Amino acid sequence: MNYHFFDYKYNIQNFSSDLFSVPHIIFIVLSFLLVPTICILLRKTEHKKIEKFIKIFSIVITVLELTKITWESYYDISTGSGFNVGGILPLYTCSLFIYTMLVAGWGKGKPKDYSLAFITTVSLVAGAIGIVYCNGLNYYPFWTFGAFYSMFFHLSMFATGMFLLITRYKKLDWIDMIKAWIPMLILALIATPVNYEYSADYMQIYEGSGIPFYKDFAKTLADNHLRFVFTIIMLLTYIPLACIVIAVSKLVEKIASKTKK
Repeated sequence: MNYHFFDYKYNIQNFSSDLFSVPHIIFIVLSFLLVPTICILLRKTEHKKIEKFIKIFSIVITVLELTKITWESYYDISTGSGFNVGGILPLYTCSLFIYTMLVAGWGKGKPKDYSLAFITTVSLVAGAIGIVYCNGLNYYPFWTFGAFYSMFFHLSMFATGMFLLITRYKKLDWIDMIKAWIPMLILALIATPVNYEYSADYMQIYEGSGIPFYKDFAKTLADNHLRFVFTIIMLLTYIPLACIVIAVSKLVEKIASKTKK
């Protein structure tokens, strides 16, 4: 092993990817088996306790994100690359998990409601996708801080959304697909100008990186000076993700009510 746990990606030699390696596959299986099981076992948790959990965990993930940014920036700056404005800022779709958790834990009224809608829909699905397609494993070996942080963060997104739904702390309705979209639009107001200024791809609304069809589609539109059209289409694409969770949630509720009868 030519690296240590906290080593930076550019210092790790002879590494291609640990995506879908044996440890990663074990992580995927355990995540999708244990998270629902544990949430079901905790389904009767008092809502006051859940509120405390959200407050505490919102601070934990905020501190972890700041730690990760500081850690990565130290290596970027010390090696002469400079601060990575186009890649390290917390302006990704998954970054919204941090902001909405803070609002859900410490806010009230509509901001809290909209944040919970995001956490239990788009964030939940994005977390599940992140567990399976953990992009961090393309840059860091499995047994490193960079990989662990990426896996923990996406697992937290998936588990938190699942927990809030199964405990019925948040009950979904179709209007929540719009409520979940509002925080995304707010973040997009910041991410879009940064993307266009630095050719970044925050929220994947600039070039659809990592999404096969969308990436080619984005390039075609960009070549025809219509990149802004892709930005709009990509933002709209997030709405069906919320719809999937809402539909499944309603189906489970319907089955559960018929079973009780």
